[in-house]
Amino acid sequence: MNINHVTAGLLALLFVAMPGIASEPSRIYLKPYAGISYMNDVKRTDNAINTEIELEKGMAFGAAVGYQFNPNVALELVWEYRSNDSETRVGNTFFPEGNYASNIFYVNSIYSFDAVGKWQPYLGLGLGWIQEIDLDLKQNGIEQSLSNSGNLTYQGFVGVEYNWSAAWSFHTELRHAGAKSGTLENELSKERFGSLNYKPFTWQVGAKYRF
Repeated sequence: MNINHVTAGLLALLFVAMPGIASEPSRIYLKPYAGISYMNDVKRTDNAINTEIELEKGMAFGAAVGYQFNPNVALELVWEYRSNDSETRVGNTFFPEGNYASNIFYVNSIYSFDAVGKWQPYLGLGLGWIQEIDLDLKQNGIEQSLSNSGNLTYQGFVGVEYNWSAAWSFHTELRHAGAKSGTLENELSKERFGSLNYKPFTWQVGAKYRF
């Protein structure tokens, strides 16, 4: 077979296929986001000492790197930071300031339904590893921190995405996560808190860029 004929044929095939290749969006994407964090108050009795943590609205932000297997299924690796201001009572001691915060990595699986115009609803599930979770307590200008790491967490979410262009889309999402803090240990005094609930709700907005 003449190699010049083969080369010419391959070049012709590539020329015909190029418009489709160029117009096909990348399967890899980057997705930064930010949102409002809601958490229920936390109560626990440990060694006959009552702990009550009143939590206010806070913030959450993060970013995901994902891979779109097909128009409906994607998998992504996510980093997220979250913090909610707190007032805490431990026995008879009151800490008027503080926060309950976490740094978490998730693996999310996402199923997107067929788009309606430019709008595409989706739902997802995620499993996460808590790199750090901590409770900061502040009283009379003195702050102490109790922390832990290594526990697992989960989350479920629903949202809708607006496909603005082949490269860009925007989303809004409602999410709920659940975990236990594990035993929180004071970084200085070695005081310990028993495992506390960590079950935030999030409303978030974000953007997606397909490379």
